[in-house]
Amino acid sequence: MNAMNLKIGPTLTTIIKNRRLTLKEISRATGVPSTTIAEWTGNRAPKSPEQLLKVATFLGVTLHFLLFGKEDQQEPLQKI
Repeated sequence: MNAMNLKIGPTLTTIIKNRRLTLKEISRATGVPSTTIAEWTGNRAPKSPEQLLKVATFLGVTLHFLLFGKEDQQEPLQKI
């Protein structure tokens, strides 16, 4: 993952602020350490897709939105 394209820091920070959540609340709800979530708010690339999915699910956003700050505009691939 190219850290230059990631927007997880500003996206996550905005969601947390707008919903008046704390890192501890997210951590308790997801099982993801608050230190890990804090690293993400600093735009550090996530190491665990499973942890990222737990946080995205809790926040009600897609992985793509959480990582890049916008929804994926690409058409889904069709089954062969």
